[in-house]
Amino acid sequence: MKIPLPYSGGLILSYQCNLSCIHCLYNCRGNWKGWIEIEKVLDILKTLEKIPNFVSLHLTGGEPFINLPLLIEVVKICRNFEIPFFVETNCYWAKDKEKAEEILRRLKQNGLNSIMLSFSIFYVYKVPIKNFENAMEVSLKIFGPENVSFYTLNGYRLVKENNITETLSFEKSVEIIGQEKFVKFLGNYLVPKGKCLYTLERWFCKYSPEKFKGANCIAEFLNPHHIHIDLYGNYIPSFCSGITLGNYKKILEDRMFINDKILDFLTSDIYKFLLWAEGLGYKRKDGYINKCHLCLDIRKFLINKNFKFDSLKPEEFYINL
Repeated sequence: MKIPLPYSGGLILSYQCNLSCIHCLYNCRGNWKGWIEIEKVLDILKTLEKIPNFVSLHLTGGEPFINLPLLIEVVKICRNFEIPFFVETNCYWAKDKEKAEEILRRLKQNGLNSIMLSFSIFYVYKVPIKNFENAMEVSLKIFGPENVSFYTLNGYRLVKENNITETLSFEKSVEIIGQEKFVKFLGNYLVPKGKCLYTLERWFCKYSPEKFKGANCIAEFLNPHHIHIDLYGNYIPSFCSGITLGNYKKILEDRMFINDKILDFLTSDIYKFLLWAEGLGYKRKDGYINKCHLCLDIRKFLINKNFKFDSLKPEEFYINL
């Protein structure tokens, strides 16, 4: 099965984050150490530059601003390529406008021209809304409205309209906002994969595993619109956290998956994956939110039982999931 060349993607500089949000797709957290090496950044950019229609790269994490010196060096490298790029951030660092302007001007001077600011109810337990507002005001000033995007303004408005100005627990925030408004926001905001399949499980409907008979992940694996390459060199398809199709260079040059039993199941029938895992001791749940929930729960079981598969990387993703 030949993998199409991607149009856009993200470069995960690190999985380390100042937050450990309950909805985090990649289970990022403060105790996940390690940052991408500059030599690898350069090689990844050279590889991506050979793709004729690769139109957008985002620098992401984790939280890239935790390691500002490295982020600046990565920006310097990116500016020497023809690929448009931007950086994503949760704005924790924008505690005041002066500090925010100092940081963003340094990035601008070194080649950054575009930024995405992220904020929602999931961040307020550590990041007050003022930080986001500081980052927004200064970013618009430095980069211009056309070069500042948000994930999402609806997330910001939900917090703003309910006068949540200080840091507050997620549970208390939901209590203030109300369950009906939160569920509506959730449906428009969340990618139902990764960590949230456990931490927000009660907010979703569930289905028997038989519903997923014949389902597979071919569409996700072959989706050229949004891939990620992490600091370890893993090529991550779509939003399939905890899965790699192989090393980025081999994938982008040979266009083929690695030879792996898990990927064989996921490109044929996920229900057969379940039956196989049950033979190894996996106990099925009464219900699953979606096929991703079924897949992830089996993968977590395999990692916890110390099974080794080349596609289940990085293994740190599965810790405390």
